Amino acid sequence: MEGIMRISTFTAALLAKLSIWVMAVFIISGCGEGQISDSNTNSVENVKRSGRESEDMEKSVSMEEIKSEVVNILGDNYWPDKQLTETELKMETGIGREMYDDYLAEKMNIETDIDIMIVLKAKEKYLPEIETMLNAYRDALMVKYGERPQELGKVQASRIEVIGLYICFVQLGADTGAAAEKGDEEVIALCQQENERAVDIIEKTILNQ
Repeated sequence: MEGIMRISTFTAALLAKLSIWVMAVFIISGCGEGQISDSNTNSVENVKRSGRESEDMEKSVSMEEIKSEVVNILGDNYWPDKQLTETELKMETGIGREMYDDYLAEKMNIETDIDIMIVLKAKEKYLPEIETMLNAYRDALMVKYGERPQELGKVQASRIEVIGLYICFVQLGADTGAAAEKGDEEVIALCQQENERAVDIIEKTILNQ
């Protein structure tokens, strides 16, 4: 009788231990599943976030929109009225069609007025080369108009700006007659002001600010 009671006690203890062990396994498994689920959720969220960032980086701004914003800011002080063809742009600056994805290039239709605005969406590998070529173009204009103070002032005040994959050459100023009567420095200051306004709105338009 005593032996039977010992066996029963041992069996009960064993069953109790087994029950505790099963419950422990169940709890641990449950926690593990929760961690995996959270990890997967975070992973999916990260992928979506990265995807959205990539989409934002790939968004393009149309050249027409850029021009429209510049004209809205400068009004009658935006003088360029002739769109250059791809061939004319290459003749003017040396920049070939294979170097950019999109462009806007406008200048005055008469030689005596040299207001010009060039905006290029460069192919990434050509961006440094395009910047070098625009600087060379600016240097050539400095030589070309070296004996014409009003035009030279516009060239000296011109701006080359890189905004992401976009690069622009801005040489504006419109009518500098009144400023020229006060001296060359006034011409440069006026043109710098107009160029700054143009570059500022170009940057804001491209960056969607």
